[in-house]
Amino acid sequence: MEKENVFELPVHFAMAVFGGIAGSYAILARMQVFGSAQTANMIELVCDILGRNAGEVMIRAAALLIYIGAMVFAAVLIKKVQWNLKYLAVFLDAMAALTVGFLPESMDPVAALYPIFFVTAFQWCIFKGAKGYVSSTIFSTNNLKQTVFSITEYFLYRKDGEIRKEKAEKAAVFGGTLVSFHTGVVLEYLMWRQYGIHSIWLGCLPLLVGTVLLAVQDVKAKVYTGEQDTVSCP
Repeated sequence: MEKENVFELPVHFAMAVFGGIAGSYAILARMQVFGSAQTANMIELVCDILGRNAGEVMIRAAALLIYIGAMVFAAVLIKKVQWNLKYLAVFLDAMAALTVGFLPESMDPVAALYPIFFVTAFQWCIFKGAKGYVSSTIFSTNNLKQTVFSITEYFLYRKDGEIRKEKAEKAAVFGGTLVSFHTGVVLEYLMWRQYGIHSIWLGCLPLLVGTVLLAVQDVKAKVYTGEQDTVSCP
C-alpha cells in the first residue's frame, strides 16, 4: 500500500504552508488576531464579558460559534459521505483566502477573519496528520513538542535501532510540518510587506500544489488497486 500513500506527507506539508500563511496573515494584517485557533479569542471573550463590552462579546462569540460549526460540519461529513473531503477542505481554504483578501482594512479584524476561523477549523479536522502521526497543519505548539521529544529520544535510545528509526521518522514528520508552517510565515511576511491585506492570496499557491498532489495520489491509488485486482484474478 506504500504506492498509494507516497504523496501523503508532501500534501500534509503543503497544507501546513497554507496554515502558516493564513495564521501569519491574520496576525500581520488583522491587528494581531490569530484566526487559526480559539485560545486567545476565548480569553478575550471572557474578558469582554467581564468588562461588559457587549459589542466585542457578540463579535468574538460569533467567531467561536463559527469555529465550532466548522468542526461539527466536518464531523457530520466524515460520518455521512464517502467523498474525499480533502478536496473540499482545499476548495474552502481557497475561497476563504480569496474572500478575506477583498475585505477592507478598516473592517473589525475579528469579523474580517470569520472565513479563516471556519476553514482552518475544517482543515484541522480533515488534514489530521501523516504517516500515522496526528500533526496539526494550522498551528505549531504540539508539532514543536513532538519534534523536540522525538529528537531527544532518538539520542537517548542509542542501542535500540528500531526505536531510533521510529523516532527519526516521527521527528521528520513533526519537524517537517513545523518547517513547512513557518515557511508559510516567511512567505506571507514578505508578501504582506508588498501587498498588505491582499497578501493572503498567496495561500492559493500551496493549495494548488496540494490539490495536484492529491490528484496524482488518487490516480496512483487507482492504478495500484487495479494491479492488485489483476494479480488476484485466477
